[in-house]
Amino acid sequence: MNSILIIVIVVVIFLLVFVMFSLDDHEEEEGFLSEDADSGVTQQPQVAERAETAPAQPSQTDVPTGPAVIATASPGETAVDKQPEKNQVRQISRIEASDRLNLVEAGSEEDLRFRIQLDQRLPLPVSAEDTQAVVASVQLRFPEEVLSDGDAFIKLMHRAESIFEKEFSFPFSSYAGSQLDRIWVFGRDEGRDDPLFEALVVAFEVVSRFKKTLESDNVLRESRARVAVGLSIGRMLKINRGIASVPGWVGKPAYLAETLAEAAGDFSIYVDDQIHKAALPLFDFREWKPIKLRSPLPAIPIYELVGWNKPEEIASYAASKDVNSRRAVAIAFRYLNLDDQVQPLVELLSDPDEKVAVEALETVKVIGTETSLGLLKRMFPESQDPVFRSAILDAFGAIGSAEMVPVVLGSTKEANWKVRLSAARALYKLAGKDSLRHLEQLLNDADGSVKAAVNGLFFRETAQKQYVENLTELLGDLSKRTRRVAAEELLAIETDSTLKTVVNVFAEQDGELQKFILRKLENSRSKILYQCFLTMFKNSGEKIRPSVVEAVRRAGLVS
Repeated sequence: MNSILIIVIVVVIFLLVFVMFSLDDHEEEEGFLSEDADSGVTQQPQVAERAETAPAQPSQTDVPTGPAVIATASPGETAVDKQPEKNQVRQISRIEASDRLNLVEAGSEEDLRFRIQLDQRLPLPVSAEDTQAVVASVQLRFPEEVLSDGDAFIKLMHRAESIFEKEFSFPFSSYAGSQLDRIWVFGRDEGRDDPLFEALVVAFEVVSRFKKTLESDNVLRESRARVAVGLSIGRMLKINRGIASVPGWVGKPAYLAETLAEAAGDFSIYVDDQIHKAALPLFDFREWKPIKLRSPLPAIPIYELVGWNKPEEIASYAASKDVNSRRAVAIAFRYLNLDDQVQPLVELLSDPDEKVAVEALETVKVIGTETSLGLLKRMFPESQDPVFRSAILDAFGAIGSAEMVPVVLGSTKEANWKVRLSAARALYKLAGKDSLRHLEQLLNDADGSVKAAVNGLFFRETAQKQYVENLTELLGDLSKRTRRVAAEELLAIETDSTLKTVVNVFAEQDGELQKFILRKLENSRSKILYQCFLTMFKNSGEKIRPSVVEAVRRAGLVS
């Protein structure tokens, strides 16, 4: 009995000792979590402060780098093990780093550069513009064997395309076509000459320039590089795909131009029937039988452009019954050396068709021939059409004969605003500063466009600030033509202040006037031109932004 009692007492004592040790271990574990963990997480700043004031201790592990705050001690490590070295800069957390990040502002300079240079999937169409234009498809050709070496082929393309980098006689807009084609569009620039004539001249230059390059470039010659051109004319849609992508052209003229380029022989220029009929007075063609080119196009006749007609043949078309032929001759006199054939041009000044006569007047302005002056003097009093009278006044100013001053001066008092506008500008060209005393009454002309033009003339001679202020006020006129002339005069002055004035009201204007301003700015040499484009891009809507980007490219500010 005593033995049993003793055994029971020993077991109880053993259990009590076991329970006591278990409680001690649990308290130590709770103490570790409540003190060490709290000091490492909830009281982390205090740990960092103690670490900075405590003497440096040797570390058993490397201090981690990166934006995170000093790490908490893991089991088996103490806060002293994790303290940073003396004078080490406190690292910021990822959240703090994100808070300090300066995002690129939408519409900022960085935004514009990024979106221009963006190279990604083809964006969806955002807008379309209906336009009448001449399309040239310029096709580079290489034999199939040169395609086997990609790097070598790229170098060949660079050499071939560099031929087109030098400026041609007339401007155009260039876009990527299929394969190695380029799509060149003529007729975009307002106030330009006949786009068909310009396209045909440039097509000639392409072929002749390429042939000449092959004579001196052994690499291109040995690789058998070739070029061919197809031309078509008509109405197309320009499809804009946002500001980052180059726009595309949709319509029969673009399709037909590429088709003709494919069919053309090496160093040949193929045109459609419409171009052939319009250009026949100026150029010589070789006609081919109707050929089936692409589906769904029917079999069509093809005309190969051979060369210029002889000067006497060109001049002979001035008596043609076809209006378009006579108009083509009037245009040709601007560019061809037909000095000994100038009489037909003079006769075209009195052509019964107004379009032909106006075209002849434009040619007289360009070449400045005084041979036509007598005829113009006789025609001017007889003409009642304001458009034609203003065109004659422009010609008087271009020819620059002082004897016309009285005639021009009298026209500054005519009833039609277009005539007064042309008379004011012609008088300034003929008399310079002396014209101001005669133009003073037009500073407050009833027509805003005349008022704007005369204020611009006065500023050129006097540099007085009040005339710029008047032009600035006219930028808010209800008349679109007034705003147009005011913008034109301010941009012609081309000071930083006048450019900023136009840029400031750019977003308020209609699309047509906005494009006019962009075209004027493309030729500016102002030091703040890029900033002007950038501001217009930032402040304008998405519809005009592709045109702003195109203007930046055409101005040569970005590649």
